[in-house]
Amino acid sequence: MIKTAFALSFALSTCMVLPALGAEQFQCPLPSNPNDPAKLEQIRGLLPDVNTMKNIERLNATIATLRRDGVSKSLMIDHLVGAYCLMVVREAPLTEAEKAALVRRFTGQVTRLVYSLESGLDIIINVPLTPDVVDAVNSVAEKQGLSGPAWIAMTIDDALQQQRTTSPPELPAGFSSSC
Repeated sequence: MIKTAFALSFALSTCMVLPALGAEQFQCPLPSNPNDPAKLEQIRGLLPDVNTMKNIERLNATIATLRRDGVSKSLMIDHLVGAYCLMVVREAPLTEAEKAALVRRFTGQVTRLVYSLESGLDIIINVPLTPDVVDAVNSVAEKQGLSGPAWIAMTIDDALQQQRTTSPPELPAGFSSSC
């Protein structure tokens, strides 16, 4: 379980927008589901401009719209960051480092908003972890601009999404698949 969590964190951290050392031109990451350009355009239309982080109400409304449309949390973040990044690239007066910093901050903010408690119906689970595991979680989360709990929630959600797409759903005990 922990190996899976760290593998997921590594995969997520490699997708973060960080310019390579010595890189001359800022580039946006490719969305994990690039075959839906219409969705990316729709999301870009929902974001006001590169200053969208200052308009938290608009960003929350965009996230609420995507939730109503049934977009998974991981795709929501992926598409929001992809759309925002394309807007940042067009900002000519910004340096490459400033563009990367804007996208990193936006990624952290969007992830926190998407994974924040959505209602009073969410369940909080207390899981004992050793101090070294907590330190590792907090370190990885901080690199992604997240709190430890937000990173854990995101990692679990991503693992469940991946499991749903790779294996058939399990039936509860006592149920059979025959009619």
